[in-house]
Amino acid sequence: MTAAHGSQPPHDGDHEQDRHQFETSIQVSPPGTNDRPLRASASGEDRVLDEIAQRVLWLATSIIDRANRGRENPDGVKVGGHQSSSASMAGIMTALWFARLRSIDRVSVKPHASPVLHAINYLLGDLAEHHLDTLRSRGGLQPYPSRTKDPDTVDFSTGSVGIGATAPIWAALSHRYVSDRFPDTPRAGRFYSLLGDAEMDEGAVWEAIIDPEVRTLGEIVWIVDLNRQSLDRVIPDVQIKRLQGMFAAAGWQVLTCPWGRRLEAVFAAPGGQALKDRLVSMPNPEYQRLLRAHPTEVHDRLLAGLDESAATALRAVIDPFSPDEIASLIRDLGGHDLGQLVEAFEAIDDDRPTVVFAYTIKGKGLATEGHPGNHAAQLTEAQMRDLAAASGVDLDDPWVRFDPDTPAGRLCAQTAERLRREGHETHTVAEVPAELGFSPRPTISTQATLGRFLSDLKHVAPEVARRVVTVSPDVATSTNLGGWINKTGIWSPAGREDWFSDDRERVLKWQEGSRGQHIEMGIAEVNLVSLAGELGTTGSRWGQPLLPIATIYDPFINRALEPWTFSLYAGGRSIMVGTPSGVTLAPEGGAGRTSRSTRPRLLWRSRA
Repeated sequence: MTAAHGSQPPHDGDHEQDRHQFETSIQVSPPGTNDRPLRASASGEDRVLDEIAQRVLWLATSIIDRANRGRENPDGVKVGGHQSSSASMAGIMTALWFARLRSIDRVSVKPHASPVLHAINYLLGDLAEHHLDTLRSRGGLQPYPSRTKDPDTVDFSTGSVGIGATAPIWAALSHRYVSDRFPDTPRAGRFYSLLGDAEMDEGAVWEAIIDPEVRTLGEIVWIVDLNRQSLDRVIPDVQIKRLQGMFAAAGWQVLTCPWGRRLEAVFAAPGGQALKDRLVSMPNPEYQRLLRAHPTEVHDRLLAGLDESAATALRAVIDPFSPDEIASLIRDLGGHDLGQLVEAFEAIDDDRPTVVFAYTIKGKGLATEGHPGNHAAQLTEAQMRDLAAASGVDLDDPWVRFDPDTPAGRLCAQTAERLRREGHETHTVAEVPAELGFSPRPTISTQATLGRFLSDLKHVAPEVARRVVTVSPDVATSTNLGGWINKTGIWSPAGREDWFSDDRERVLKWQEGSRGQHIEMGIAEVNLVSLAGELGTTGSRWGQPLLPIATIYDPFINRALEPWTFSLYAGGRSIMVGTPSGVTLAPEGGAGRTSRSTRPRLLWRSRA
């Protein structure tokens, strides 16, 4: 493991966007490269983790296989699933769940790794066997993790790329808010996001990362599955240094797991730097081609294109190894070294958010390992039987848990007990009054009405008002929340001094502290509605329901609509108020609502 600027393997990229693709038939990888567990470890604890990771890989792959070949399919349409994307996450998730995770932690799992999550939950007794045959069927396991529809424990719904990855950030802020407001809120641990590296192309990711409050959230941990492949291709450019720098500039701790310990040992041996230099300087596609080469070809491919001096130095390192050993060695990446991952998890700093870049191989351990077209590929029956043999199970009896008297069985039982979640008291919101006795002036704007409603609610129904939290993207005053803010204050994880408190000309009291009920965001609508959505889940997560109200200029509703509706799918409840409509604040011209209703060839209908 290295810190922010350690050595980097020549690869990254993984596009988390699903498409309908043709059935891909991929031949078995070269002999000697896939007929082994994910990693051969030295310590007993590591060997047990490896055994569990291999079983997780088998179960996740079988869940997808049974969905496509093991159940009735009258129309013959491919069901789909992502065996290779799941495979690259099997080791990461095994190390996290079985060596680090606590019952108070919450995890967002990348969409294509949902079978891995279900496989782990099955081994822990959190998912009944009959569900394993139901992936992507009506009423069955969802294609992507769903907090509201899956039968097992899912902390965050994912599937909308970028939104699921950032949700733990807003959940962490929401927990801090309800903990400040309601001291009997159950405590929370870390909030993990497991995401593919190409998911970081999404703008929502960087909007969240650069939010000034996020750099204070030491409970946030992102683990990036860096497998250098996208849906269509091998990513040509190495981007890790740029990504590391961007996270570091935002105040994050950056940890990197580039190589496994076997490869690190070779690097550290006399002359080993020659192999390290060769791998580091290798373009992504060339490294990827090495993975698909026959073991007898790898030696010469490593030497290809080097000058005589460099070739001589490298030959001194690799000549002592057999072809199978070299082919295995170049696959020894940090994201598949479970002991290395556990060490990285132990190095996490609780005083700031952390990102862990874990280098992986897409399809690791499968016949499709490293193939550039493996994104939607399904293993054949023969390949599944080979995987079953390597995993110590029977294809015709795939859903085998570990014997409880074995080391792996005991670790599963211990992990299940460690992750067992305690119940909590669920509070309710007081009954909302039918009216507040408010008599509006003959002429009043909709914004003013909203502000007056919130101010009066605090007097007429204080128990309801204490559950209200407003959020705005730097438009609190122009959406008429000034009166509400003067009465309730601004919530901030760390109180800030108001240097204008003695200014008599200032009407708005901008007092920030732990008791405020308004959260001020920057001009990033996706952040706004993502936080509002997570504030709307605090009742189901920690028994402390809120009434979140997000105010926004209505021309930007479209920008925020997708993450907001996705938060509803994830179980969040919130209110979004769009204002002004082009006339209530000041004439907005063509940038207001009319620009959408009068655009040529755009049909628009408003319901009365």
